[in-house]
Amino acid sequence: MNKELKAKLTKKTKERVAETFTAKDVHVIKAVSLIEELDKMTNLISENTREWYSTHFPELNSLVEDNDIYLNLVLLGNRKNFNEKNVLEAYNNREKTKKILEKANQSMGAELSQETLTQIKGLAEKGLEIKKQRNELTKFIEKEMKELLPNFSELAEPLIGARMLLKAGSIKKLALMPSSTIQLLGAEKALFNHIKSGAKPPKYGYLFGHPMLKQVKRSEQGKFARTMAGKLSIAIRTDFFGGKANAEELKKGLEKRITELNTEKKKTNETK
Repeated sequence: MNKELKAKLTKKTKERVAETFTAKDVHVIKAVSLIEELDKMTNLISENTREWYSTHFPELNSLVEDNDIYLNLVLLGNRKNFNEKNVLEAYNNREKTKKILEKANQSMGAELSQETLTQIKGLAEKGLEIKKQRNELTKFIEKEMKELLPNFSELAEPLIGARMLLKAGSIKKLALMPSSTIQLLGAEKALFNHIKSGAKPPKYGYLFGHPMLKQVKRSEQGKFARTMAGKLSIAIRTDFFGGKANAEELKKGLEKRITELNTEKKKTNETK
């Protein structure tokens, strides 16, 4: 009897483990976690590449803010190699290209050996490779999120939704969260500081990056984030419990709320 019970328990445990590691949310969570690590790596590589290449062409650092463009320009090697054609290929901006070429000819930077330039170029290549892998992971996440959580993904944006899923730990945990918790996902440090030292409480976490939030005046963003969190809570529960598609309806509600908040602000200013 004990052997039979042990066999059943073992089988059940194996089934649960298999279910855990084949669940699609596990793969999305892993992918978005990896994206955060790749972002750190890319930023570190870009920072160090800028610092190193600036010994040769310091003026370029202030002329090019975008790290991808900067790394592609570094691949040209010696600043003497810069010409209108290759700079324009890396930086599709004629005005900026003209300024870069002017500074390249007048640069106060030191001359570097070919061996040193090769090392710097290798660093830039590695940064661009990591960025390419990051883009591939983003596409994977977008595809999986749309299949896994169609309503929530549509409303939250796939990457923001995936980050919320990562923070929650599973679809079930996210679906059972109150909207007030969803609103602050990603703002745990700010919330801790508020509780510990009485600092200003956060109004939102990952929702800060949502394009709809940017359509609302800054003073009204807290109110909108609360509304959005409520709609996201409905969307994730619809997906988890198997309801009908409601993303478009929820999005219309958010668009209406944007109009209301912006109108309220305008009326207040006119009254003053």
